[in-house]
Order: sequence, then C-alpha cells, then structure tokens
Amino acid sequence: MAAQNDILLKMEKDYFQDILPPQGSTAPKPPPPREVPPPPNEPPQNARSIRNITVSPRAPRRRMFGGGDMHEGHHEAPPPPPKHLRRGPRMWIWIVAVVFIAILGAIFALAMRPTKITVIPRTQGIVFDSSLLFSAQPAQNAPLGALPYTVQTTELEDSAVVSAEGTENVQEKASGTITVFNEYSALPVRLIENTRFETPDGLIFRTPSEILVPGRTGDTPGQISVTVIADQEGERYNVGPISRFTLPGLRGTSDMYADIYARSTTSMSGGFSGTRPAVAPAALESAKAEMRGRLEQKARAAAESQQGGASVVLHDLVKITYTTLPATPEAGGQVRLHERAVVEIPIFPAEAFAQTVARGVSADAEEGGIVLRGVENLAASLAETEEAVSLGTTPFAFSLSGTAQVVWNVDTAELAEALAGREKAAFQALIAGFPGIEEARARIQPFWSSTFPSEPSAIQVVIEEPALPGA
Repeated sequence: MAAQNDILLKMEKDYFQDILPPQGSTAPKPPPPREVPPPPNEPPQNARSIRNITVSPRAPRRRMFGGGDMHEGHHEAPPPPPKHLRRGPRMWIWIVAVVFIAILGAIFALAMRPTKITVIPRTQGIVFDSSLLFSAQPAQNAPLGALPYTVQTTELEDSAVVSAEGTENVQEKASGTITVFNEYSALPVRLIENTRFETPDGLIFRTPSEILVPGRTGDTPGQISVTVIADQEGERYNVGPISRFTLPGLRGTSDMYADIYARSTTSMSGGFSGTRPAVAPAALESAKAEMRGRLEQKARAAAESQQGGASVVLHDLVKITYTTLPATPEAGGQVRLHERAVVEIPIFPAEAFAQTVARGVSADAEEGGIVLRGVENLAASLAETEEAVSLGTTPFAFSLSGTAQVVWNVDTAELAEALAGREKAAFQALIAGFPGIEEARARIQPFWSSTFPSEPSAIQVVIEEPALPGA
C-alpha cells in the first residue's frame, strides 16, 4: 500500500516536472501576455455595473401584416419634409431680393419720366343773341378781314316703287344750276330775262329772270349761280355737267363773248316727252315726301363730313334743291319714282370764323390765337330770304343762337423753349408771359432736380381740354 502511494506521488511529481522547468534551468521565461484593451463598448473586466453592460441590437423580427412585412417593435422614420420647406430660409432671401429690386426699378422708372407741364388754356363762354349779325363773303372776292366762305356742291338721288294707275302723256323741260363768270369787266354785267346759254352740242338753256353778274376782282372773275331751263321738252336735255356754256347773244362783241361764259357742276334733269305710267296723286305725294326725307338725311351727313378742325359748317345754312325726275316702269304694273337733291354746303375757315365771332362778342384775341368750340351745336338763320342768296357768288348775313366757347391757343413748342434750363422758382413768372394760359402745373424729373431740362424736347407740354359750358 505504501509502495502504491509512492508510485502515485512519483507520477504526480513527474507530471509537474514535465510542465514546469527544472530548478536552475536557464531557459528563457515566456513574455508576459499583452494586455488587449477592451472594446470601447465593453466594460473592463471585473466592472459589473448594469450601466456597463453592452446591449447588442437584436435582429428585427418580422411578422406578416396585410400581405407585407412589418418590423415588430420598430417604428419607421418619418418622410423627409418637402423641398420648399427644407429650403425655407433660402427662399425668403430670394423673395426679399426680388422685392428690393422691384422697388428700385419703380423708383428708377419714376425718376426717368419726362418733365411734364400741364396747361389749362384761357376760355370765355359765349351765349349768342339772334340780334347779332355776321356777314360772309364769297372767298374769291372777300376783302381782308372779312369772313370768307366757299361752297361744296353734292348731288344725291333716291327712288321709290309705287303701283301704277294707267298712263299719262307728259311734256317736261329739263332744268339745272349753272355758274356764270365775268372775266370781261371789273363792273357788273346785267343779263336780261331769257338770256340763252348754249352747250357745245348746240342745246339751249335760258334764264327765267334777269341776273347781275359781279365784276372781276384783279385776276379773279366775278361769278353768280343761277337756275336755267331747257329751251324745249325732252330727255335729250338731261345733260351735264357742262364745262363751258357760251352766250349766243354776245357773239357781236368778241371780247364779251370770250370772257363771259358759264359752266355746270351737276347734270340737267327732269326733261321728258311722251307717255309714262301714271301714279295716283296721293301715292305720288307720299312717296315724294319719303324720298325727300331720306335725301335730307343724306344731305346732313354730307355736310357733317365737311366739318373738321380747319372747317366750320353751319347745318342750317345748307341749301337743298329738289328735282323730280321722270318715272320709269317696273315689272308687275308698278312704276319707280325718282327724286334728285342738289346740296350746297357753305364752308367757313375755322380760324377766320373764330376771329369773326370773337370780334362780335368783344373777346380780346390775337389773330390765329383762338379756336371756337361747340360750333356744331349752334343754330343759324339767314337774315334775308333764301331765294335772294346765290351761294358761292353773293354775300349773305346770318345770326347764331346757342352757346359756344372761345379757347385761346397755347404754343407748346414756344413754352418748352422758354422753360428749358430755367429754375423751377421762375415757373409762374414765365407762365405769366403767355396770355393764352389760365393755369399751369409743372412736374420736373428727376424729382430731386430744381431745374428744367436744358433741351426743350425733354419737356412734355400737355393741354387740358376745358369743359364746355353746361356740360
């Protein structure tokens, strides 16, 4: 038993000797093990605090939900905000910059506007008294300072269809208006009743009464308009216009024959000889009234077309001469009636008319310094009978009724020239030198300047149109 224990002890001893080096051995000792620092998230050994326990993220577990996968215990991150919200601060910077640039642009535009002068011209209202007469003279022999006029002649026609009642035998002479000229003498020439006027084709027309042809003025022949009637019935006398009528009764005096003549600007009409459809008198008068009513409207429109900035037309002085033309047959037992109107429109130069009116109402106005507004609303009346007036050849007197306004002209170019380069403080003193200005306002640009631009073209002058009296 003791021997057995010895064997065991020896075995243990041999075992440890195999492991441990023998005493006194020079074998090198193995280097001590390197200390490896713990991972950052791992607590050092022997640190047992619960705060030092590293919790590794668990792999998410999935579960099925509605055909899709969701992480159990895991909340999805919210979606990123829209771009216009994420870039909010930068957008505000751009908005502020744009507003600032717009304000600068507006200030620049205001500063660069042209200098503007607003002018209210001097005016004077007029209430016309019918007792005040104005005299008009034919332009070809009007003396200096008189009110001249010319005549615009227009020929119009209208027709209407009515039922015919049988036939009638008609013998009618053509008639029309001619203008007689006197280049022969500075004295008037008297022509007796039934004086003959001959066309180049040998047709004779006669004056129904005596006429007095005015004498020439310098190189301008005297002239007068008269009505002539064909020597015989028939449609062959419906001729014209005729460039020259001669006077057969003056052939014995060659100078008078050459220098006293006539011409027409409208056709002769009304000549007829034969049978034509008859119309009941009542139907004829009714149709004639309708046709002449339409012709009068056309005549007024023609007169209105002559009204303009340089011309004045008084509608009540327009002369309309009506002529009934031969009727013509229509299908179905009807007949077409024809009516002609010769419209004579006196036309006055606007400047001369304004000056004549200003003198009549004692308005202090220089020549060419005023205009007359509201003329189209005035009523006019001849002082003599219409038959005594031969428009274009004789003077006539007329009166006016209604209200109008004299407006003084302002020379805008002269005003701009006077203001160029001057101080703003001198503005009112300069304006006082223009008698046609009632009031004026100035806006100088740029707004910080106290001097008008040196170039007149940089000064804009605007005339405010005054309101008419009673408007």
